[in-house]
Amino acid sequence: MAAQRHDDASRVSRKVAFEEKGQRTQRSTDIYQQKTGAKETAICSRCGTLYRDKRWIMDEAEKDRLRGKSDVPAIVCPACQRMADGNPAGVVTFSGSYLLEHEDDILNTVKATEARSRAKNPLGRIMEISQEANVLTVSTTEDKLAQKLGREVYRAHKGELNYSWSHDLHFVRVNWKR
Repeated sequence: MAAQRHDDASRVSRKVAFEEKGQRTQRSTDIYQQKTGAKETAICSRCGTLYRDKRWIMDEAEKDRLRGKSDVPAIVCPACQRMADGNPAGVVTFSGSYLLEHEDDILNTVKATEARSRAKNPLGRIMEISQEANVLTVSTTEDKLAQKLGREVYRAHKGELNYSWSHDLHFVRVNWKR
């Protein structure tokens, strides 16, 4: 019986952290994933993504129906906020002599991966693609999308793939070269 109480206590202590006695801290320190303040349905004033049931979704028919209704609050989604701040959650760097020979294929893989990912999660977007000499840099609004871009290019073209996470800042740097 004592072992069971210990397990229950450890389970509870993992779920709730206390900053000071009796005060709860937020689970996530990511400022872009804060609560929207919208109780039910809201629409992003910049991209038109819908917030419903604590999730961001892309539904064109619903977006057209809700746009212009005065009772639907207009807010800014986390992806648009990141883009406005110029603060990516992930940076993917592709480099090497192979890149110059297969640049179009790699860019097509990156764009196709983003399109597939965005169908499931409209907050995962490419912020910017830049190129200098034989280095292609892609910045993303979500760390998971950056990881996925690196993984998909690695699957298609092999090479070396490295990840560097900064968990406290919700940031990942992905490096691929060949």
